[in-house]
Amino acid sequence: MTALRQFFRRRLVPRKLLDSVALVIMILVVFQMISLGVLFSRMIYEIVEQQTEKRALQAAKHVALIPELRRIVNHQDQLDTLASLANAIRLEAEATGLIITDSHALQIYNSDSRQIGHLYEIPNLNRVLRYGHPYVSKSSLQHGALISGNAPIFNDDLDIVGMVSVNYQIESVRLLTKGYLEKELFYIWVFITLGLVAAILIARGVKRATLGLEPQEIASLFQEREAIIASIREGLVATDARGTITLFNQTARNQFGEDLLGQSIVSKFADIDFSPVFTAGEQLVNQELPVKGVTMIFNIVPIRFEGLIQGIVMTLRPRDEVDLMARELSQVQAYSDMLRAQTHEYTNRLHAIVGMIQMETYEDVLDFIATETSGHRILIRQLTESIPDPALSAFLIGKYMHALELKVDFTIDPESHMVDIPDSINRHQLVTILGNLLNNAFEAAQGNARHPVVKIFMSDYGNDLIFEIEDNGPGVAEQLKSTIFHKGVSTKSGEKRGYGLHLVKNALKVLNGGISVQHSELGGALFIIEIPKRNHAQ
Repeated sequence: MTALRQFFRRRLVPRKLLDSVALVIMILVVFQMISLGVLFSRMIYEIVEQQTEKRALQAAKHVALIPELRRIVNHQDQLDTLASLANAIRLEAEATGLIITDSHALQIYNSDSRQIGHLYEIPNLNRVLRYGHPYVSKSSLQHGALISGNAPIFNDDLDIVGMVSVNYQIESVRLLTKGYLEKELFYIWVFITLGLVAAILIARGVKRATLGLEPQEIASLFQEREAIIASIREGLVATDARGTITLFNQTARNQFGEDLLGQSIVSKFADIDFSPVFTAGEQLVNQELPVKGVTMIFNIVPIRFEGLIQGIVMTLRPRDEVDLMARELSQVQAYSDMLRAQTHEYTNRLHAIVGMIQMETYEDVLDFIATETSGHRILIRQLTESIPDPALSAFLIGKYMHALELKVDFTIDPESHMVDIPDSINRHQLVTILGNLLNNAFEAAQGNARHPVVKIFMSDYGNDLIFEIEDNGPGVAEQLKSTIFHKGVSTKSGEKRGYGLHLVKNALKVLNGGISVQHSELGGALFIIEIPKRNHAQ
């Protein structure tokens, strides 16, 4: 049964929207037209039948009032005259048959001469011959069903002397109705044809409105749209052609703290001129707008359909996020420049070694290599023994090489010990913290007239990881110590400053750590970082 149902579903159920819409409309039109045809056919038949009954009864009444007929029936001595008179009356009334009886229901005239002299038998005959009430009757005979109009014949003394029955065949009613039905069927066929044309036009209009997509494709696109909107981390707002907000995502709700649906985007963002977008279809890219005290960067793109602007899509993102991302990219660029400089420096040293070898001054080569590698060997041995973590060791080696390029005396305290680092501590966050602090320390030390010095001490004893970074720079003013970790606050002049320590603060927040700034014995600033181990234990 299941296989049979699937077979009919595959064979009979249309798969395309055009076929489905056309089929549904055609079924409705055909059903309605057939229903109306049956209804009107029944109504026409009943109306024609009722009119025939009235016609038969009226004809019987008029015939019964003919004076000559009343006289002949009363005396019954001029039957030949009665036959010619009755035949003329039947032809005049266009009746199928005419029957005249006496007061005892004996037929004295019948268009079928074989019935003359026989009793006339129809239902409720006494209503006419006894009570004098005319009525309509229906009877079935061998040659077909009849509608009979029956009326009494009165003499001058108002006695009932006979009865007139005017008959019409029901078949003639059906034949009369058939002419109307043929016209009705013609109109039904015309309307079905028009319905088919309308169904095709409507289906094509729907197909064009849905860009030629099938319902399954539309549903799939809708689900994809919902997933895409949910995955967007920027605030997203969409409107219709009138500027009424019809769509927004959760990020936009969080940014504005309210439901934006149904509001006018022009009144909601009164500081933005939307006229170029709605009228000329222009795009607004990377514009800034203050929203509830937060500077937002927004982009506006018009929605076009068939050459008309049907609405706009607006995305918003806090400028802080963009600035932080730019800061991190700047750090990556700085690392890249540092590595490029080191590559260039080592290339020069290799060239020097090659020259010495070609000059066969091997003693000078050995002395040169020993001088270059002695510091590296000491650093690597220290890191291997005290800081075995590969990510942290590689980071410190990189910073050491960077300090050499900057002519900064960078040392790692010999008492440093960093072996017990929980695996759950994010190394990326740790490198972000130390990298920004060391970069600031290098820059601060270089700004001093003395030889730049930067030191780092690390300890994993107890329940916390301790990092101390100090320099011999100008230090941090007392009034800035409470705000130095705020975004945009810096002891140095220039644009795009004050992001490094803000990134440090955010990374420490993720690690549940803390940071403080003090005066260093070297004369500059001392930053102390504490990261608890117990909150990251597995």
